[in-house]
Amino acid sequence: MVAACLFAADAVAREPVTLEELQTLASQKAWAELLERAEDLPAPKRTDAWRALVTDAATADVESLPPSDKEPFAASQRARALGQRYAFLPKAPRFATARDQGARKDLQRCLELDRRGCIDTFLELTPDVGPEAALQAAHLVKQGHFAYVAMPLFAVAVGGGKDVSACKDAALAETVIAALGLPKEDPRAVQARKVAFEGCWAALGPKLKAATVGASSYFLANTCQPMRARKALTELQDELCKDEAL
Repeated sequence: MVAACLFAADAVAREPVTLEELQTLASQKAWAELLERAEDLPAPKRTDAWRALVTDAATADVESLPPSDKEPFAASQRARALGQRYAFLPKAPRFATARDQGARKDLQRCLELDRRGCIDTFLELTPDVGPEAALQAAHLVKQGHFAYVAMPLFAVAVGGGKDVSACKDAALAETVIAALGLPKEDPRAVQARKVAFEGCWAALGPKLKAATVGASSYFLANTCQPMRARKALTELQDELCKDEAL
């Protein structure tokens, strides 16, 4: 109760700030103080110039937080908090670039420390990550793990688009084929089917057809029905699929 009263009193006591004062803080590179005071500018005066100052401060703030052994996702956590506080930030290119670069470094440090849940934490803290950053993150993960482990990140790199540039990535193709070898209900197999048959069919179709002969029952269970629907199976491949309960 005492703490709440003190906070309320402090909020009442704070004086409004002017845009000129915020600009002075920016010229001094006093980014932390600028972010602390930015919302003290009355809402009607929060112009494009104000948003640019906040973007500069937030970008610099995120860039100043390298990952550490204690908290490998420091930059990602800060970027997430700032993006929630200022709704326009995730759409600001400079901030988004700093956020994505910081998130990739955070993920790399988490992997180096062999922590659990690195991918889940990366995706939770960076839900707006761009396709290129997601692709780079997927490559980081694939280097030291079974190929299918990186499937969630490759799925983000493809997103909801069709035949995007990521579809031509050789590592993505390898990961999709590996994930299609998992049980049908595995989330990574679900993501692989979406990428293979909705997002990247033009690029991956020939590779999937080639992988059908000699494939595991899991792979056939994941691929036979959608490939048959696309009339992509040879007579031999169709025979292999007949034994699968789809």
